[in-house]
Amino acid sequence: MKTTFKLFVILFVLAALQATPVCADDNGTPLCLTLKSGPKTNNNVGPRRAPARPTPLYMDLFLNMEDRTLDLYNPAGNTITYYIFNEDDDEMCSGTISFAQQNEASVSLASFPDGIYYLEIVVNGTTYECEFGLE
Repeated sequence: MKTTFKLFVILFVLAALQATPVCADDNGTPLCLTLKSGPKTNNNVGPRRAPARPTPLYMDLFLNMEDRTLDLYNPAGNTITYYIFNEDDDEMCSGTISFAQQNEASVSLASFPDGIYYLEIVVNGTTYECEFGLE
């Protein structure tokens, strides 16, 4: 019985490690994306059900304060749609980026005033989110 419990605990820990947020490692301030749980982006009416298996997102994000850019690295070749909102939930910018030809892109934040912002990234119907600040 104790051996079964220990095995269960080890399997649980390994599963939890697989579900960690997507994070960047270097090249600026790393941003971590987590799976969004809440209302749909763009206030679409309808039930909000999580997909059976969320689309994995192999992406690194860096906040480059020197250039005031959001640098995205995606070696998987996904096409993403992104939205950036301010603290008042106003959409500051949005767009679609295809990583089919290149694995990196930048979003300029030069016109954004200092403050807290929220990034949402949608990949194949799965939404990820993170918060970042500009000074």
